[in-house]
Amino acid sequence: MPLPPPVRPRRLWYLVPGAVPWCAALLPLLLPALLLRREGGIGVGATFNFEGLDSDYYRRSALRPELDWHWGEAFRGIAVHNQPLTSLLGDLLGTYNYTLPRLALGRGLAYVGGAARLRRVVRHLLSRQSPPRSVKVGLIGGSISWGQAVRWRGEADWFSTLSRYMLAAFPAANITTRNGCTPGVPANYMILCLEQSVDPDVELVFVEFTVNNGHDATNALYGNSIVLDMERLVRRILQLPGQPAVVLMHVPTQGMAQYPPGHPKNPKHEMYRPYYQTTEDALTVVHSYYDVQSLSLRNALYSLAVAERDGFKWEQAFVDHHPGNQGHKLMADLAVYLLQSTALQLVAHLPYGREDAEAVAAPLPQPIYPGNVAPNTSMCLLGDRFRELVVPESTSGFAYLNEGTVEKPKPGYVANTTGAVLRLRLNTHREGLGLAGPQQPAAGAKQPETDKQPVQIFFHHLRSYEHMGVALFSCVSGCACAPTEVDGHHAEKVSQLYMVVLEVSQATACDIEIKVLERTSSGEHKFKVSGAVIAERAGRDAWWNNALMGAKKEAVFGIREHNGDVMQITYTKAGKVGGNDAWA
Repeated sequence: MPLPPPVRPRRLWYLVPGAVPWCAALLPLLLPALLLRREGGIGVGATFNFEGLDSDYYRRSALRPELDWHWGEAFRGIAVHNQPLTSLLGDLLGTYNYTLPRLALGRGLAYVGGAARLRRVVRHLLSRQSPPRSVKVGLIGGSISWGQAVRWRGEADWFSTLSRYMLAAFPAANITTRNGCTPGVPANYMILCLEQSVDPDVELVFVEFTVNNGHDATNALYGNSIVLDMERLVRRILQLPGQPAVVLMHVPTQGMAQYPPGHPKNPKHEMYRPYYQTTEDALTVVHSYYDVQSLSLRNALYSLAVAERDGFKWEQAFVDHHPGNQGHKLMADLAVYLLQSTALQLVAHLPYGREDAEAVAAPLPQPIYPGNVAPNTSMCLLGDRFRELVVPESTSGFAYLNEGTVEKPKPGYVANTTGAVLRLRLNTHREGLGLAGPQQPAAGAKQPETDKQPVQIFFHHLRSYEHMGVALFSCVSGCACAPTEVDGHHAEKVSQLYMVVLEVSQATACDIEIKVLERTSSGEHKFKVSGAVIAERAGRDAWWNNALMGAKKEAVFGIREHNGDVMQITYTKAGKVGGNDAWA
């Protein structure tokens, strides 16, 4: 039976029970595997510069409501256990207008698999138990999912659109969504600092790092550094107490959302990458091995953009390598489609059962690559985790204070007098975990003694233009490091968190002392330490040293979503919190 054409909406549709069966409408949702194919083609670049281009990128990448469609009365007359499907899933199916064509939605479901964890969380969302079930949904990623290049962040970004849909589609659940994205950082930062962006009892986590992760330096198929990092990140998430489902959201890499050199829309030969130049294909091994779902904007949009179909052209969906409002709507379409597919499967023909429960409860398999294990706890020691490091009997003159607000806390240990001492006890033991990625030996080469390599610790401390003093960081018991003096004073009229790095020998109990000195360049002696990040592996990590530290001993800690400067956006039934303190 041929599928009917999509219905063009003028307003949200209303589901009316009836007796006209139309089972064909279930096919795109109940059998998503039929649509799991990838269209070949020619990929494209990131910066648009051609004659006739609208220079107002908000306008050219604006939503196109005339392209929207919904399921209409596609499910009218279909019953499950003598109950109309429209009464069971009316809110789920009738509250969303798609922009992507139906076939593009199917292409965008890059990997679905068994989806036991996802089926569990959707089952929880559908539950009508009393009191209502609480379900937390998280997002981690870079500037794309943070909301860069949309108007407005917290409203037009894809995760905010998904959040509003979920609140409407699952009214019986108490849903909290949290956008924990951190612009400018790759997956290996989040391996260490995951708990700063998601709640431990989160049940569903979306992950978007395709662009930020970049490309493997050697273009390796086996031992690909991006795959290694993403495997450890996925393992970290799967091991959270809430046993969450994980969904990877892939977007075209920088240079793919562009026309080929010589094309009338790329006369200046801006950066261009073809369809295959992305790590999302290499990551299929992670999707299938851990049965985590994968959504692909590349797969969904590519053939439409190359054909320059109106509303889906590269310059209409993207601002540069960041999707604009239209591109974010297409990303939201994929996430909604995955949830609808899963809900229809659960209700219509494959209920959640013992096999699902056993798969959720099963321990993680051994890593794909031997030894590629993730830390079993946060290495980003802030707030209460930082307080747990303090050795109270050897600490004096420092007090734990919140110098921010309830909404934007800025806690840390603060001293105002010379001679004040803060002693911290950390575990720097890394034997058996290998070296930081760039230092891994080539195949067949002699393995270094990793327990002999130092481990980097990045301490967060305050620098300001007034009141600040100087402190000495030194290793005093169990480990060794070069003593380092840190001046908290600078001339710039701003107060910021900085990081100073110590290279410390390995020990299960490494005591580090921070002592306020007599010397001062401000005339006063305040010193504040607010956290520490312990490197995942021994040796020097190239990303931390070069990208985050700028190859310096000390640098600004600029991840504002983790230092208290920017609130992470959350949605609940009570409304939205955050999003107004940092604009896209």
